[in-house]
Amino acid sequence: MADKERSALEKLLAASPGMEVWWDASPLIFEKWAETFLAKQPPEVREWLEPQVRRLYVKDDPAKSLFKGVTTNPVITKAGIDTLPEIWHPWIEEEIKKHPNLSAPEITWRTYREASRLGAQLYMPIFEESGYKYGYVSAQVDPRVLADTRKMVEQGLGLKALSPNIMVKVPGTQAGVHAIFLLTAMGVPTNATLVFTVPQILAVAEAVKRGKEVGEYYGTDYSQWRSVITIMMARFEEREIMAEQAREQGFELTEDLMRWSGTAIMKKGYHLLREREYPSKLLLASSRVGPGKDQIRHLAETAGANLVYTMNPKFIQDVLLIYAEKEEFEPRIDKPVPSDVMEKLLSIPYFRQGYDENGLKQEEFLEHPGTIFTRNEFSKAMNAFEEFVAEMKAK
Repeated sequence: MADKERSALEKLLAASPGMEVWWDASPLIFEKWAETFLAKQPPEVREWLEPQVRRLYVKDDPAKSLFKGVTTNPVITKAGIDTLPEIWHPWIEEEIKKHPNLSAPEITWRTYREASRLGAQLYMPIFEESGYKYGYVSAQVDPRVLADTRKMVEQGLGLKALSPNIMVKVPGTQAGVHAIFLLTAMGVPTNATLVFTVPQILAVAEAVKRGKEVGEYYGTDYSQWRSVITIMMARFEEREIMAEQAREQGFELTEDLMRWSGTAIMKKGYHLLREREYPSKLLLASSRVGPGKDQIRHLAETAGANLVYTMNPKFIQDVLLIYAEKEEFEPRIDKPVPSDVMEKLLSIPYFRQGYDENGLKQEEFLEHPGTIFTRNEFSKAMNAFEEFVAEMKAK
């Protein structure tokens, strides 16, 4: 009989010393998500699933939670506000009344900051009881300023001032890498986002290393500091250019090959960070089920790794249900990608650029297909957020 007392996530952590699982959504929506997810399950599933879900975030004693941190972005924050209109609509209306001269974008940013602050409060017990090792909540700078170092640093300092456990999320563009260097020198925890390639991972890692060396020279306090670098696997894999270039090489980019591509970059980035003893920890995001519907390569191939794995609500549901019967995870982080798979992938210029340490120059990060796609999605969310506030302001 399968061991359903422990969740698939608990079994993954047991096989992976040092691994952390983070919540990739607003902390404010966890309870509502949990109730909705569990309500959809038949009684015989809910019986074993509910205790697993309740251990993810323990409201009455957060330090006992399986989750060790949080990642958010503009899409997530806007979705959180849409999920809890009974909280946020009155709050926005009150802000508009109190600050009639502020523009819709200014009210939007104040709302974004407040959502970040309230979310961070829920993880402060984890932050404090872990001696500042865990409990960080990532809050992202405006995705529309990803080429403006000064603006990103300014916004980052403003976000960090909201709570000691705020980790500032900055894009892995050339300007963002420089912003991360400056924020690190000032002792601000950072999460590099919009990172899709090995060259970006190394550029950020070097910036953090140099920034920390500068900060230490000038006496910066790093007792409440961490650095993570987010690799967005599926956002790299799913760009059409890779499928097009595979066809040019005479083969189809199957789902199997596609899901190996992000995995290969993740494994290489993970080992380079550890071998070179950078102070940053790799963070996995943008995972997908597959290949097929009954396995998650992105998850299984990380078993044994000392990294951070952030998971959105839908992905957590998939993990808990797909791997409900799994007894144990085999450590696979050190196992290489099959050589025949690598031979095919390395024939694709898009993959080769992302996999080669020197495949991209920093000035090329901004126009990487993954960056363009994600920037547009996140910018659209911020624009929609501002339009929503403008409509409320016009009432």
